[in-house]
Amino acid sequence: MSTETCDLHMNKNKHNQPLQNQINQLDESITNTIAHQKREAVFSEEANTRFAHNIACINKYYPDLGKAIEEFELRDDFCLHVTKSGHGNFVPRGMSLPLYGDDPIAQSQNQVNEHVNNAYFTVTDYGSYPKKKSDDRIHTSYMVDLGAIMRENEDAKQPKLKYLPDTFPTAMIFGLGLGYHVPMLMERCQFDYTFLIEPDFEVFFASLFCTDWASIIERIDEQGGNLYFHLGVSESTLIADLEVITESIGSQALVRSFCYQHIPNSSLNDIVKIWFEDYFKFQTGHGFYNDAITGLAHSIHHAESQVGFLHESDSKAFEFQDIPVFIIGNGPSLDEASDFIKQQQSSAIIVAAGSALASLVKLGINSDFHVLVERPLSNYKIVEDVLPKEEYLKTNLLSVNVVYPDTTKLYKWSGLALKGNESGTDLLRVWAYQNKHTTLPLPSFSNPLVSNTACSLFSHMGFKHIYLFGVDNGNCVSGKHHSKFSFYRNSPNEPGYHSPRVTESTLEGNLGGFVYTNDLYKLSHRQIESLISTYPDVTFYNVGNGAKLKGAVAVNAEELLPVKSDIEIDTVVESIKKDFYKPLSLSIDDEFVGVGIFNDVCEHLMDICRENVSSRAEAASNLKRQEQYVYSLRGTVASHLFHILKGSLLYFHCPIITLLYSYEDDEFTLQRYEQLNMLWINYINSIQADFGSNYREFCDYLNPSQV
Repeated sequence: MSTETCDLHMNKNKHNQPLQNQINQLDESITNTIAHQKREAVFSEEANTRFAHNIACINKYYPDLGKAIEEFELRDDFCLHVTKSGHGNFVPRGMSLPLYGDDPIAQSQNQVNEHVNNAYFTVTDYGSYPKKKSDDRIHTSYMVDLGAIMRENEDAKQPKLKYLPDTFPTAMIFGLGLGYHVPMLMERCQFDYTFLIEPDFEVFFASLFCTDWASIIERIDEQGGNLYFHLGVSESTLIADLEVITESIGSQALVRSFCYQHIPNSSLNDIVKIWFEDYFKFQTGHGFYNDAITGLAHSIHHAESQVGFLHESDSKAFEFQDIPVFIIGNGPSLDEASDFIKQQQSSAIIVAAGSALASLVKLGINSDFHVLVERPLSNYKIVEDVLPKEEYLKTNLLSVNVVYPDTTKLYKWSGLALKGNESGTDLLRVWAYQNKHTTLPLPSFSNPLVSNTACSLFSHMGFKHIYLFGVDNGNCVSGKHHSKFSFYRNSPNEPGYHSPRVTESTLEGNLGGFVYTNDLYKLSHRQIESLISTYPDVTFYNVGNGAKLKGAVAVNAEELLPVKSDIEIDTVVESIKKDFYKPLSLSIDDEFVGVGIFNDVCEHLMDICRENVSSRAEAASNLKRQEQYVYSLRGTVASHLFHILKGSLLYFHCPIITLLYSYEDDEFTLQRYEQLNMLWINYINSIQADFGSNYREFCDYLNPSQV
């Protein structure tokens, strides 16, 4: 480590000052220089000791980070400067000014005080849960009761927390600087989860000389907390990194976060912006009990039938990977390309995503595959109603294991892939591994919409040229939400199915301008972009005026060149069916499903819930123990039971944690906590009573809003 040295010089512009004044200035300069050299010497010795201690601790707790530090190449002019207060300072690459002034400690302490006393917290509105039951599902009933309590809490008009209390669920710290603020925050508050986010790895490297990271790490470990380093991240990678973590610990770890930005710069500003824009992703889509158990029932039914399941295959050896694939959604931009698709349909694999099949039938375009993913009976009824049965018998189905069981009977052939984060998926993977010594694949980024599934499947199979038509991820500015050939109506007076207009937010347009979008479309959009980055050898053509996709080739339908294929498309279709899909033909009983184990899990979970708590911290600790117990099932032979409980747990724990750290009054908070906790215990009890006798029952949910 190098430190700054000060040059001793006289001010020649003041040569006309009295000699004594010049002597006094020289004496002061010498004194300051000697003092600075002493500070440098002291800092250098302390810093090198601190660095060695930090490296030893990081190698113990974070070996991958330790390796990254060891392999990190410093720039030639890397230098730590010693301030008048005797602390380190640093000028990051590309910056002209150091991170701090003359006293980094006082500066950081003032900032911490300001953030603690005027805290900024993430918050979700749980009062928007439904006010009345729309169906008889267990989850729906408890969500109505949960929403009522959360609305009562708000109606009580209790003063809200404006300061950071002694304990808090999560800290999102944007910008590490040299780390001075981190131990100060740890002294003021104990967090269950701490996320340290720094885009510049070199800045973190410099902090190893200045901050006792070893003490921070060891302290959090002793407290049973969780500390995550996100170093070298950008606005394009942070959310994906957080998603990986929450898959392992639950999204409740982010629902109530204290947000702190240490250093103001453009990189961190972009990261903070994307965090708040995508925060919604961690508050929705948890799944829930009824969804999970019907997915399990459908999976068991499909596996016991002769339907084909996607198996591992050498996609690189697949001989037809250069054949173009047209994935066709039902967005407005489909209309722009309909003539091109019609002309080229004999030279490409035509894949209809969801409702697009009916539009293609109207256009006289034959689909080779139809992709569906939905499990509810209501969706199956729509599929039954919109086309004559003979139309389905002309094509093949590509779907997932949770799809409504009777769906596969409509088509001339059906093939299913496993959908990630599903109870049925984990059960079938365990069975395949134990009985056939094979691992069933999980295609990447296949959620949440049919277009995601289609893109994921054909990328997984190894196709190199994928064209996206009508995959718009939003609505036109004009208000048009589907192709003019679709069965959706544009006004209440028209025949067809209702599709509400989307206007919540916007995405950049593929050919300029923008499209209106919502949270679901934004998630689908981000998933496709992630898929594109995962398959750099695949060229994705994003055709028309939908949302722009990073990594895809944006093209106007009028500019498309004809595609050529000397191979009969039917030959390719049959090869897909034969090479990638095989039946499982298994038989499953109560013991393999683990009905007895599930009863024990529910009993133990309720025992934890019933423990007495007398403070927010004790209540939060109790919730964390529940979460850790349920998540301990993940990745085991009982992993399918984890998925049965996970979604419902998150739907309750996220609002309970928010309640615990929303109001100033402890008595009010704990009283309302007891209400929610008792409701949660009742929910677990209802799940336990239902599971053993209903894990083979198909979904019977009919959504009245879809008709």
